[in-house]
Amino acid sequence: MSSSESRSLPLGSSQPPNSTHALSVSLPTWGILARYVKDDKDILETLQSDYPRQATHTTKRTQFYRHKCVRKLNDAVLARVRAPETVRCELFPSEAGMRRCSQHLRRRAGLSCPIQEVSFSSAQSESKEAGWSRFSAVLYPAEFANYAQEAWEFMGDGISSRHAEFCIERFPFMNSVSSDPSLRTLAAQDTQEVLPVSWEHTDDDTKLRIRTEIARFLTSEKASQEAVRQQDVFLYPKGMCAIGAIARSLVPESTDSSEAVIFGWPYASTPKCVQVSGYERFTFHTQGVSAELDQLESQLASGRSIACLFCEIPSNPLCATPDLHRIRRLADQYHFAVVCDDTIGTFANVDVLPYVDVIVTSLTKMFSGACDVMAGSVALNPQSPFHKTLSAKLSSNYENLVFPTDAEVLLRNCLDFQARIQKANSNGLAVANFLNTSGLISQVNYPNMVPTAPLYEQYRRSNGGYSYLLSTVFKNAEDAIVFYDTIDLCKGASCGTNFTLVLPYSQLAHAEELDWAESKGMTKHLIRFSVGIEEENALISKINQALQKVAACGNSQS
Repeated sequence: MSSSESRSLPLGSSQPPNSTHALSVSLPTWGILARYVKDDKDILETLQSDYPRQATHTTKRTQFYRHKCVRKLNDAVLARVRAPETVRCELFPSEAGMRRCSQHLRRRAGLSCPIQEVSFSSAQSESKEAGWSRFSAVLYPAEFANYAQEAWEFMGDGISSRHAEFCIERFPFMNSVSSDPSLRTLAAQDTQEVLPVSWEHTDDDTKLRIRTEIARFLTSEKASQEAVRQQDVFLYPKGMCAIGAIARSLVPESTDSSEAVIFGWPYASTPKCVQVSGYERFTFHTQGVSAELDQLESQLASGRSIACLFCEIPSNPLCATPDLHRIRRLADQYHFAVVCDDTIGTFANVDVLPYVDVIVTSLTKMFSGACDVMAGSVALNPQSPFHKTLSAKLSSNYENLVFPTDAEVLLRNCLDFQARIQKANSNGLAVANFLNTSGLISQVNYPNMVPTAPLYEQYRRSNGGYSYLLSTVFKNAEDAIVFYDTIDLCKGASCGTNFTLVLPYSQLAHAEELDWAESKGMTKHLIRFSVGIEEENALISKINQALQKVAACGNSQS
């Protein structure tokens, strides 16, 4: 989808259109989205794509979207091991991911849940592509599919569509191993036969270039701060994989300090990911305000010990900025690590390295922008007191799991990141300013328009902007529905795309906890905008047309 073609697409259309590995799907009306989160079969059968790790948090959901390549590999595994129709499976690029899924299923479904594990690998162990001709699977009863979905959502360990596509071609050449003898199988074809596709990928060089780019962007403008080195940047297949990796690395041996704190309202899956990472205790300060820091400081002074604090700059979707100066002082005094997610602000706009120990980023978003590849990164502050320990832990547990063609796509997409984020900054500010003048809207959340705006200014780079994400609250709930239904822009999950995406965020991310979320400040009818790089006047015109249609309906009480 070119930046000039961002428009509302028919139900189920992939976003971007005609992309085999698109990460978003068109959900063009409020009513369709409501049916989507309730697993309406008629809706699900129209989907050409979807966010591969879609988080709707519906406790009764028994099915969720899998890319067609992942589905095909799923079916091949079940057929190979002759699984009964009541059995399902989930696929992972590593045995570690497989084990995490199994552990989550046992925690949620009970220790007696019949779970089987099996790993597949190339029978041609000497081939140069054999390292990628492998994957693992968890087999489980179909009635526990919702728990398997949680593992995909919260941890992000599932196999990528490109990796699955590769493994499908090589599946006949793979053997399987398992502690269960019934799952041990031999390659179905003669291993002397030529594999279907030659392997011509320069994996290490591609990933080194990506890490070098990230390190360059993350390096602080402050002269007193050491530059980030490429060896301080770790790549992961998804942003949640990055969060999970650092969360697990920060779990202390002592149960006294085994507590993780989430400060501020982050992306919906982040608290879930941290919560299942192995801590004894977990605290969620949902507002991210000074009063909560007062409370935390008082408790720390009274002897409470925590291992880490996670936050976002700014938060998704309320665009609040944490007081990183104060958090840093508390961290230094009470010896806990600070992990900051800069996905929404982006490392081109904000300079947070001097105040945090770790920066995590979903590279799926604006760093890529094309909405066709997933990846994440963990970057360590070279001056952090935790640097040596975390570097050793991450290195010892690190698995090179970003599939080579995913890395190639990511590198190609990110080369114009600086130009794209500047355009998205400009468009985002223009859209926020325009929406802020509408009498139909009671609140616009954008980093320079929320109460924490002065804090954001402290961390904004000299040439940085306010980024691409904002959210709005209409004075009348019915107006939000009319606006969403009528606006001629792409509508669906994901953010940080080169094309503008609109989404009733709470309706998707908090579908079964709307009342709770609203009690914490996440309005039920909040509309999130991920502003792209379209021509500004055309973008404003489409928003204005939708607002005029809202006004014509006469719902507003203003």
